[in-house]
Amino acid sequence: MEKVVLLLLLLPYPVLCQISDDFESGSLDSWIEGATGRWQADSTQSISGSYSLHHVFDNNSGASDCIGLQLTDLHPYEGNTRWSFSIRHGCDPSSSNSWALFLLSDTDPGNFNNGAEVSGFAAGVNLAGYDDTLRIWKVIGGKASSVTVCPLNWQNDFGADASLKIIAERRQDGIWTLEVYEEEGTLMASGSGFDPEPFNGVWMVLNYRYTSTRDRLLWFDDVKVEGIFYEDNTAPRITGTRVTGYQTLEISFSEDLTDDVINPSLFSLNADNLMPEEIIIIRPGVISVRFPERFQNKTMNMLKISQLCDRYGNCTTNAETEFLPVWAEAGDVIISEIMADPLPRVALPEAEYVEIFNRSNWDYDISGWSLGTENQRYPLAPVIIGAGEYLVLCSQSCVNDFLQFGKVMGLKSFPALSDAGRIVFLSDSSDNLIHGIEYSAEWYGNKLKEGGGWSLEMTDTGYPFHTGDNWKASVSVTGGTPGGPNSSPGVNMDQVFIGLENVFPGDKNSLDLLFSETVFGLAGEQGKIIIEGSSVTSVTVTDPLQRKYKAILNEPLATGMEYYLLLAGDISDFAGNEIMKRSLRFGIPETPEKDDIVFNELLFNPLADDPDYIEFVNVSGKTFDASGLWLVSVSVVSGDTSTVSVVSEMPVCILPGGFYVTTTDPSKVINRYFSSVEDNIYVCQTLPSMPDDKGHLLLLNNERKILDEVIYTEKMHYTLLSGNEGVALEKVRPELASGESINWHSASESSGWGTPGTENSVFSLSPFAGEAVSLSSGRITPNNDGVEDVLVIELDPAGAGNVVTVTVFDEGGGFIRRVKENFLAGEKASIVWDAAGDDGSLVRRGVYIILIEMFDTSGKRNTWKRVCTVIR
Repeated sequence: MEKVVLLLLLLPYPVLCQISDDFESGSLDSWIEGATGRWQADSTQSISGSYSLHHVFDNNSGASDCIGLQLTDLHPYEGNTRWSFSIRHGCDPSSSNSWALFLLSDTDPGNFNNGAEVSGFAAGVNLAGYDDTLRIWKVIGGKASSVTVCPLNWQNDFGADASLKIIAERRQDGIWTLEVYEEEGTLMASGSGFDPEPFNGVWMVLNYRYTSTRDRLLWFDDVKVEGIFYEDNTAPRITGTRVTGYQTLEISFSEDLTDDVINPSLFSLNADNLMPEEIIIIRPGVISVRFPERFQNKTMNMLKISQLCDRYGNCTTNAETEFLPVWAEAGDVIISEIMADPLPRVALPEAEYVEIFNRSNWDYDISGWSLGTENQRYPLAPVIIGAGEYLVLCSQSCVNDFLQFGKVMGLKSFPALSDAGRIVFLSDSSDNLIHGIEYSAEWYGNKLKEGGGWSLEMTDTGYPFHTGDNWKASVSVTGGTPGGPNSSPGVNMDQVFIGLENVFPGDKNSLDLLFSETVFGLAGEQGKIIIEGSSVTSVTVTDPLQRKYKAILNEPLATGMEYYLLLAGDISDFAGNEIMKRSLRFGIPETPEKDDIVFNELLFNPLADDPDYIEFVNVSGKTFDASGLWLVSVSVVSGDTSTVSVVSEMPVCILPGGFYVTTTDPSKVINRYFSSVEDNIYVCQTLPSMPDDKGHLLLLNNERKILDEVIYTEKMHYTLLSGNEGVALEKVRPELASGESINWHSASESSGWGTPGTENSVFSLSPFAGEAVSLSSGRITPNNDGVEDVLVIELDPAGAGNVVTVTVFDEGGGFIRRVKENFLAGEKASIVWDAAGDDGSLVRRGVYIILIEMFDTSGKRNTWKRVCTVIR
């Protein structure tokens, strides 16, 4: 071995020097063989001089042999490094017969193992593939990729007899060059490439792969390594940190470290001394560290490493580094303006747009973010959105139209913004919800602007998840304010979180939960959901706005049971408001049969701009799904039926005894009728036709079987009303036949003319059982105040084949009205008298005789007389 040192700097270190060997000593004392006896410095067909390094092992099978030289003091990334050598390969190369000189290797020859796990850089032929070209390869864990290639074929352009000089060089800036010379010094080919990755390999290894008939055909000579050499007496240090995720950090060091660096016990994060859960060596001098918890966002974090040692035995103790993770959290960047219907144009471009606004004090890189709708994502370009900055998102074809307003991003595919409304949201590169809304045309609050040309703007960006009440039509004279502050800013604090809106069994083993607004942090928190008779094993988000969750149950639900769900009281909305409604009852829905669920209240002649509504009551002991109920209107003139209308687009449990109101605008019904119960009033897309004077409605199940039927007319209202606009028609008792007009009555004035979602104002309790005939009261006060407005005659005879006739007389025996005639009562029946005579007008005040005549199947006749006073 011959070492030559060329001192170019008048400093003790570092210095530019070289290591070289021409093998003329005939010794391999400085070289390490992978297996003893495979190589010699011999004179057989030497390349130059008397001796060359030669593979001499006669192998009866194919193999891979290597020999290497330790480059202990070489520091290739502190300056330029140059390798030169001569080589002759005495056979045509193939995938099984090839050679490579690993210029830098992290593995010594004894552990090389055919290069299966080696990492470094190599010059050679066919490390990957078999195109016979000479290349510089980058090898990571045994997998090779090309850095640069010489544009000549080793077999065709050089041949098996050629002895060639090869020079490989890596510049400090990461440029690699490769040159091939003939023995006479003529340049035959060259190539260059770029790979800046640092790699402090401490070995140079010659690797020879051969078949059994192609051993002993590799010669190597005149090797020289020129570069920065010095003895390393400096302890390693941390040179940089880069946050690569919520819990991951990339750390760079001044040099390659020992494998001890992957010991988690050496690391501690912040005051709680959190240890990593995973450490990976990415490359020499660079590691990736993953912690079990997220970093402290937007706060300086402190990482301590108790010991760092390089491969030369130099160590640093108690190394420290600070880093500042910054990522956008929910509500930091928001959707602040939407132009869903740009036509007819006011003054803005005729194009849809979405404006986003960074309401925080931090800049964010939105690489990997997307704008999403219900079922599709639209990638955003990698840009920085600065603190307080607006960004207009639009179609790529419309970018130039919006540049006058500020910063614009064109999307190759831009979502169609429905005029009526849809879900629109922002998510980050990890698919976390940053902000989202489900806008509606009702948010405009202005019929003219709802027609097009005006944008929707958020009024108070301090409460971005406060939805409908926090949006309104732009008041800008241009129709909107893309790229700038909104035209009607104001204070609109979010002070209420209603909470749980619906619970429905997805099947016997799961529940679907719906909240009134976005809820963060519930996923995975199964302990916050308590269910009577079961428990929750997991909770996951099922919609992009995080209003819907699915809870998986430990025990299956049973049909016919009523369950109770209770949420923890610490669940809150984005604004920090605690949940108000955190419990609901539910059950497994069954298929309803006739008279299981019935009409109970109708508003068919509402006040101007108010909607109709229909109320049902579940009079069975079963639970039903509102989305499995359908409504049909029947023309009273032609008998034709309308298109069926589903009662609810959303599955909702209607429990035994439960009220369910369906209407196209619940808010107007709730605001109009003060006796209403909001929790029982639901929206539907459409209701069947309900004429103001008379109509005919059918309630159907999924099989289109009739469950109930009602024919109403305006004459069923209380006769003394001056008008019935805005007055609901109520049933005296839910279980009474909907098809009998006598069982319906006007809602009382004291109730506000309607009781949607709760017990009717004219509801009459059943008397105590025991008598064959009984009255709900001894008097009638037909003043429509909701108290004793009608008389209910309860029949509880023995047997099932009873036929009843009910007649009313005045106290002088004069005929007033035949309420029922030959009515098949069955085992029980309720018959209503509304204090009206045979002509439909109210009777005078006084005492009246109720005569009940009954015949059973045997022909036996029974007669009862009861007295009732009409007070007016």
